This record gives sequence, C-alpha cells and structure tokens, in this order.
Amino acid sequence: YRSAKEVLAEVKSLAKKNYKEIILIAQNVNSYKSGKIDFADLLKLVNDIKGDFCIRFITSHPKDMSDKLIKVIVSSKKVCHHIHLPAQAGDDKVLRAMNRKYSIKHYVNLIKKIRRAMPDASLTTDIIVGFPGETKKQFDNSAKLMKQVKFDLAYIVRYSPRPGTAAFKMADNVSQAEKKRREEKLMKILRQTALDNNKKYIGKMVRVLAEGKNKRNELFGSTETAKAVKISNASGNGRLVGKFVNVKISKAQDFGLAGEIINKYEK
Repeated sequence: YRSAKEVLAEVKSLAKKNYKEIILIAQNVNSYKSGKIDFADLLKLVNDIKGDFCIRFITSHPKDMSDKLIKVIVSSKKVCHHIHLPAQAGDDKVLRAMNRKYSIKHYVNLIKKIRRAMPDASLTTDIIVGFPGETKKQFDNSAKLMKQVKFDLAYIVRYSPRPGTAAFKMADNVSQAEKKRREEKLMKILRQTALDNNKKYIGKMVRVLAEGKNKRNELFGSTETAKAVKISNASGNGRLVGKFVNVKISKAQDFGLAGEIINKYEK
C-alpha cells in the first residue's frame, strides 16, 4: 500500500486543481494499513481535505467491513453512500471453495448494519455463477440472496478457468448452457430490484456530477449513490461537464434515472 502521507498529498493536489471525484482503489481497500492508520482513518483524513469533491472507494471485502468504517462513512460529508460489497456466491459451501472466509449469515448481517446506518445507501455486488461444483441447490441460494438483499446493481459473470488460481485445478463441471441459464435468472431478479430501488428517487432532488454528453448531445452524470442520470433539459450544455448540478428525478428505469436541472450547484 502507498503511504497515507503520499495519498493525502496527491488528494490535496487534485483538490486544488478542482477535481470533483476522488476514488480510493485497491484489491481489498478495507485492509489498508499505513503505520497506525487504517482505511477508516485514511477515509476520514481525505474527507477533511478542503475542496468541493466527492469520495468513492472500491473494492471492499465483506470480511474486513468494520463498524468503524461504517461510522466514518456516515459522519463524512464527502464520502458517497455507495457500497460495493462482492458476495460472489450465496452458499456457504461455495464460499469456502472460493476461500472467501465469511458466511452468508455474516454477509446479510453486514448488509442490515449498513442499511440501518445509511438508509439511502446503494448496494452493489459481484456474483459468479457456475463455479466448479456449484449445484442447482447452491445456485438457488445465490438467487435467494439476490432477492433478500435487493441490490441496486450486480456484476454477474459466468465462471471461467483462470490460470494461476486455485480454482483452475478444479473441474469446470457446470455446462455453458447451465451457466447462461443461471446468469439470466439472476439478471431477471436484479432488473426488478434495481427498478424498485430507482422508483424511490422519483420526485426527489439529487446532487449529480455531470460527466459528459451522449450521442444525442444530452448531459449525463452520476449521483452520490452511483446512479446513472440522464439530464433532459441540458442538451448541448457542455460547460456543465465536471460540475455538480441539482437534478429533480422524473423517470426511473432498472439501471438509470432521468430528470431536469433545478439549479446549478457548482464551484
């Protein structure tokens, strides 16, 4: 890991240059250590740097998502309420085969804890279907987890052997057709939970970082909960790219929102 001193110096430099989004990234960002500074401490220190910017972090590991970190997210105004927490599977036996070192009970309790602390948080995950030896009953447990947690987004992938991994030595014994069927079943669940979650935004005003223009010359961006937003009344308004704007949401789809600028929120 890079030293906290080095990270903070870079963030201060970016803030002075008016960068609007800072992302702290590591394979397991939660396990960060720099002397006596852990990741929760680092997040708080970055939050306290002067400037108008938001903070995101990826990727979290369920085994290291601490109460301290949740408290820091809640108390830090610049930290986005979006938690990407890869589950990978919904069955304990499959998780052990993946060497994930947590149980589904631990994962679900963690989700409940996050939602109690941040009712507005969006939750996203990673799921692998067709891991070596995954039975239909074990896959059904992944579907059950998806329905229970009601994720905002999930990156669902079919297992494929990767040289150098422990799983590479295991028999890839789930057919491609079955992997596809499992992927499609989880996507169907995800589309419904994502749509239900997004409908809750209709009529609300959200802070959006304008990120660019689409092929129709319409402005688009993302909320602090990582929701993609199309801004209908800002066509051709390229000068707002890289700015924060207040948008009132009028439409919701499974993986996106749409709305209009109420008033500019920029510095």
